[in-house]
Amino acid sequence: GSGLNDWWISSLTILIDLAVLIAASLLADFITRRIVIGLIHRAVKRSKATWDDHFFKEKVFQALVHIMPTLIIRGFLPVVFEDVPGLIVPLQTILSIFLVYQVVILINRAARAGSHIVEELDAFKDKPVRTVLSVVQFLTWFIGVLAVVSALTHTPLASILGALAGATAIFILIFQDAINGLLANFQIVLYDLIKKGDWITFDKFGVDGDVVSIDLTTVKIKNFDNTISSVPAKAFVTDSFINWRGMRLAQVRRIKRNLVIDLESVAFVNDEVLAEFKKIERVRPYLTAREREISAHNAEFGVDKSHPVNGRHMTNLGVFRAYALAYLEEHPSISNVHTLMVRQLPVTGQGIPLEVYCFANTIIWPEYESIASDLFDHLIAAAPSFGLNLFQAPTAASVRGGALPLE
Repeated sequence: GSGLNDWWISSLTILIDLAVLIAASLLADFITRRIVIGLIHRAVKRSKATWDDHFFKEKVFQALVHIMPTLIIRGFLPVVFEDVPGLIVPLQTILSIFLVYQVVILINRAARAGSHIVEELDAFKDKPVRTVLSVVQFLTWFIGVLAVVSALTHTPLASILGALAGATAIFILIFQDAINGLLANFQIVLYDLIKKGDWITFDKFGVDGDVVSIDLTTVKIKNFDNTISSVPAKAFVTDSFINWRGMRLAQVRRIKRNLVIDLESVAFVNDEVLAEFKKIERVRPYLTAREREISAHNAEFGVDKSHPVNGRHMTNLGVFRAYALAYLEEHPSISNVHTLMVRQLPVTGQGIPLEVYCFANTIIWPEYESIASDLFDHLIAAAPSFGLNLFQAPTAASVRGGALPLE
């Protein structure tokens, strides 16, 4: 009977001690949650600094104070279960695993808060802060898993890390996507390939829009049709894409289009046509200077003017090219600082392309398209005034109207 009574007394003592321990831990948790966190919250509200707002919003302080009850319980386990030593080690292992989990959560929350603080700094607004955050979170969980294994096997963490060094090849194979993404991110930052907010065009992935975020393994782009595309980070290192950042920095956008001139409409300019062209104000200075230059050349070499191919003569295509250039130089929406030219491209089966190469003084898409359209509206309408015909594919209407032969 006395043995049974001793067992009941011992069990009751353990239960009482355990109840006291749980009550103490709950009291500690209550005090930290209601009093300590309340004091911290008031301090954060009064503070003019912004960093503590991020720490409070991410519940870093809550995660920190919640560790206290776990430490209390774990520290008093040997006292409570003094008469049952077989339970001490298993319970300590369970609490150690729970403590590791709480520490990992604390570090991750602090890392998130830190990333928000860094992103608000001007020097880091276009840097891949989220990539660094992803790396920190990955390493934290990885070390946390190793710590759990260490607690379960009662093996020092250093020994586990040493064993993993021998399994590097397997580790690389398992985490190759994360490793490749990390290396790609470092190259993206090192070579300044893309930044958050850059407009990029990536034909391979059907992407045309602004970079929204640069994460560990992917880059998210918001396309101009409001769809979201995810592109592997390593693709920006291995494949070719267009970054329009230079255009945005220069605040100008290139216009590079051409008109195809019908070769049969190109002709020399005779005196009668020259007099007609001189009525066009934009080319009058060009015609006067060009006429003086050509006349001097032909007189110097005694050119026989009985045939137009002898000596040098102006052509309607050359005059139109000069007119187009003068029109661009006078246009208020075309930059005179950047490259500006009108040039001929190699002859094709459709005719001779006359390319306009200039830069509009805007990068706003609707404004840019309006400037380019107005520019070519004018040149297309002006071409016939120089005796030039523009090429276009035959239409049913032109065939029916007899403009083209049916045979």
